[in-house]
Amino acid sequence: MKNPILILSLLASLLVPAAIAQGTTQDATAQDAAKAEAAERAVIAAQLPSYPLTTCPVTGETLDSMGGPVDLVVEGRLVRVCCKGCTKKLKADPAKYIGMVDAAVIAAQGPTYPLKTCAVSGEELGSMGDPIDVVSGTRLVRLCCKGCVKGFHKDPAAALALVDQAYIEAQRPSYPSKVCVISGEALGEGAQEFLYGTQLVRVCCKDCIAVFHKDPQRHLAAIYGKATPKSDAKGHGHGDKGHDGKEGKEGKEGKEGKEGKEGKEGKGQGDHGGK
Repeated sequence: MKNPILILSLLASLLVPAAIAQGTTQDATAQDAAKAEAAERAVIAAQLPSYPLTTCPVTGETLDSMGGPVDLVVEGRLVRVCCKGCTKKLKADPAKYIGMVDAAVIAAQGPTYPLKTCAVSGEELGSMGDPIDVVSGTRLVRLCCKGCVKGFHKDPAAALALVDQAYIEAQRPSYPSKVCVISGEALGEGAQEFLYGTQLVRVCCKDCIAVFHKDPQRHLAAIYGKATPKSDAKGHGHGDKGHDGKEGKEGKEGKEGKEGKEGKEGKGQGDHGGK
């Protein structure tokens, strides 16, 4: 009779490595899925601010007609549809629907495009014939000729940085607010400037940038006169304490908007002080 202990030992030597290998494969698959999901979230976050369509490119219905838009990433591009049922058609012919997004980007950003020179060569737009419109994500970049398209794709970030700076410089003189939309503090020489999509936002410090991105549409509406923002946090978006280590400008009542524009102690903007 064969030794049962020996048999069990042999089985264990065969099965344990297989189980470990299977577990390792499952872990790797889960990690790959998590990375892919994170990459999709990054694409959506980057392209959503300048996404131009308010209707589903598949059905033509408004994006909120079926309970809210569904954000999909196809070939590295954000496409928003009205419902999950549109996913199959989108993935069956992605070029068609991405082309619709591209056309909408050009139509929306073309009239206010800030650069008069090619973002790659620096040559004047029009000097080589009609400018070439290239869409990167949901952003328009204009080039002087087809020869610059290849150069653009080698380093799109460099070209987009030039376009971004041109937007900022073009919008700065007419920026409608002299105070930070988050803190209510005056915008001095150290003000932070950035674009949300193609729209300039100026805040008093880097901390306020993070607060802005928690609810960008509300803050944009406040800056450009469409609505009044609510207070984001105690100490005007810098935690419980303000820049000086004391309670923020809104004050105890100003933060709740109970005592008029400045509250009993505060000087916040909009709903920071209430109306």
